[in-house]
Amino acid sequence: MRLSIITVLCCCLFACQQKTNHSTTNKNQSLETEIEAKLDSFYTVYERFDYDWIDFFEDEFTNVFPDTPIRKISKDSTKAIWKNIYKNYNVQLLERGKPSFISSQDMVITHNYFNEIFINKQTKDTIKNAGTYIVAWRKQPDDSWKIAFESVQNN
Repeated sequence: MRLSIITVLCCCLFACQQKTNHSTTNKNQSLETEIEAKLDSFYTVYERFDYDWIDFFEDEFTNVFPDTPIRKISKDSTKAIWKNIYKNYNVQLLERGKPSFISSQDMVITHNYFNEIFINKQTKDTIKNAGTYIVAWRKQPDDSWKIAFESVQNN
């Protein structure tokens, strides 16, 4: 059911994107460049493995992860989840791809893959965490961009 909702959302946005004219295409390219810079900034912060990357999210955002219901989650809840992860694991981002984009005036959907590992601090056992994500960036009243929706699918 979750995957169906995401698939329908992406298909609708893709169909809307196909009905663009030249000036809209230039706007979208500019917007995609702006969001790609935000993504690069996000990953620069994420790779430090502190909590500052959570500031890229809206105060409350929609979160879809495997084996969990679709839910609204707060930045504070996200920080609490990751506090436990960082307490037990060292996390290393090994690679990420070049994102694809679906753009509109006030929202940009990005899709990409990631490959990271979680290293247990006590046992040194390693857990591979690779997969894909879909993130919706929403333009804020102050013209900044924040993540309003994230979905992660692990391989």
